[in-house]
Amino acid sequence: MLVGTVVVTALFAAALVTWQIATGGDDGTTARTAPSWSSIAVVDRVTGDVTYIGPDGDVVGTSEANGRTGSVHGVGGSLTLISSQRAAVLPPPNSEDAALVVEMPRGATVGPVAGGDVTYLAVGTTTGGNVIVLDPAAATAYDIGALVAGTLPSTPAMRVDTLRTNRDGSIIAVADVTNFQTIVVQPDTTVPVFLPDQPVAAGDDLVATSQTVGTQADVALVALDGSTKASVPTEIPVGGVFDDDRFVFVSIDGGVFGVEPGDDEADQIGVISIPVDGTIAWARPASDGRRLVVTSETFEAVVDLDGETLFSTTFAGPIEAVAPDPDWACLPVGGTGGSHSIIDLDTGEQLADLTGLTITGVADHGCAVLADRNGIASVVTGDGVAVLGRVTSSLIGPDGRSVVRTTADGITELVLLGDDLAITDTIDITEAIDGANPLITFVTSID
Repeated sequence: MLVGTVVVTALFAAALVTWQIATGGDDGTTARTAPSWSSIAVVDRVTGDVTYIGPDGDVVGTSEANGRTGSVHGVGGSLTLISSQRAAVLPPPNSEDAALVVEMPRGATVGPVAGGDVTYLAVGTTTGGNVIVLDPAAATAYDIGALVAGTLPSTPAMRVDTLRTNRDGSIIAVADVTNFQTIVVQPDTTVPVFLPDQPVAAGDDLVATSQTVGTQADVALVALDGSTKASVPTEIPVGGVFDDDRFVFVSIDGGVFGVEPGDDEADQIGVISIPVDGTIAWARPASDGRRLVVTSETFEAVVDLDGETLFSTTFAGPIEAVAPDPDWACLPVGGTGGSHSIIDLDTGEQLADLTGLTITGVADHGCAVLADRNGIASVVTGDGVAVLGRVTSSLIGPDGRSVVRTTADGITELVLLGDDLAITDTIDITEAIDGANPLITFVTSID
């Protein structure tokens, strides 16, 4: 059942201009439009007061007394405020509509769900409990625990880190570790579906599930009516993606496999060369689901859905790699502990060198990063570098051509970059910021 709905009646201010990224596709060069943003939200951590700043630096709206706030998300065209006790999806600025408020389970976190066409926020824990999925664009919440209440012999313990969706967000699957099953929720219906084992990936018609048996696994493709379309013994999967009804996945030992309905064994289509004694941590889809990014503590690789390795590199020490979004066209290789380069996910070509830089932010297409070297902030893309100077804080916009920076003398500016990365404008927004150490985020636009 739905725990609350607020109708979004208007979008924020007009979006900033978008720009094109030319990337080589499987069937030629395609153009991708970078995500745009509609406003910058400045949030007082104590009061929850919000000031919305438009692309020209003017205040375009406010929202007051939303309560103590620890973190914020500006996805789905709406601002979501997070505290230890609740998550609140705010209506558009100056609206008289009520916020959508969801009570947080004890110890829960809130984070984006890597889906694709729809951006969800998932509320839950990695140890097991209830999971609530927020759709900020529709101002709707799907309380999975409430949806399945009374239908199971034992109260479900759902792990939020197992949540998977298909690209359009019409399938939401999560593991219930108490009842050894997958719970599937479809936003257009209130009837849950129960499937065996743990979800690995969700497609439009099938869910890939896995059950570990010793050092191996049984991987199944299961339809929403509960019928099994394929069941194969294989190496333990660490992540995968559906290509229509074909499931492509990477195993913990570096094998790349494909499974289709009717198969009784997995087809090994590739192998990833990993360091000696290395173990793959995860494999996640990117480039519209046409690539899998694979990583461990000391290496990172990109494979296509034919099993071919397009890029790989190793690191001298342990890293925590930046996890890709399914829509990324480029990949910043590396992360905490060491950075390597920005690569084109279509070809594996290296577009920019990130050696010696610490990645502090990534644009929504993955092709621009905010990076730090000895306290000097820069925006780095395949087109070049924009040096922003010494800052105390900085935040990159979803389009990769906007940055909010605060200088050592306390001046906060919106910096706009041209396609050649030259600074085209700096807008002082210091007066619009009330209170010390506010939370700041870009609020994305809805197409």
